[in-house]
Amino acid sequence: MPFVHPFEEIKMSQTALKDEIVREIKSLPAAQAKEVLDFICFVKHKETLSRIDPTQAYFYTPKWKKSELAAEKDIKAGRVSEPYTAYDTDRLFADLKKGKRKAGK
Repeated sequence: MPFVHPFEEIKMSQTALKDEIVREIKSLPAAQAKEVLDFICFVKHKETLSRIDPTQAYFYTPKWKKSELAAEKDIKAGRVSEPYTAYDTDRLFADLKKGKRKAGK
């Protein structure tokens, strides 16, 4: 099926339209296909996303949620410590050795 310009009125069946979308995506390089997938995610969730303050959007990402779950598990398991100051380096390294802190996190 030939490519239909986006500004033309599209009169295709739902199945034909989905088939055309799949064909177009398959022809894209991986990076562009990822952009399409990100856009699809946005379209599916735009109502919810429109209610999120853009400055707070990072806190709704899978990466942030995964880190929050890991932190909750660490807290429940007692793998946490009090905040450190610049003068607490000895305590920080002792806690790192005990596994209470993860280096680089």
